[in-house]
Amino acid sequence: MLEVCAVCGDEVVEPAPIGIGSMLFHAGCLPRCRFCDRPYNLDEAGWDFRGGVAWSDQWGYVPRLHAAACPACTDDAERRDYGAGW
Repeated sequence: MLEVCAVCGDEVVEPAPIGIGSMLFHAGCLPRCRFCDRPYNLDEAGWDFRGGVAWSDQWGYVPRLHAAACPACTDDAERRDYGAGW
């Protein structure tokens, strides 16, 4: 199975790629909070990841990260934009 980074769209060839749900990432492509720009710390609870599938001319349909929010900003965003899907 082809493994493609959900941020940069390049193939992930590391022996133990970083995975969040169905998305994989290079170590240098870890998601950042869309509100405060804080980087994701591996295995930190409370992050909200939003993603989907995108077309790649090179790989076909691949998982793609749309946005991530850290625990503090997730709580703030849900109170501020409840139902808006930030």
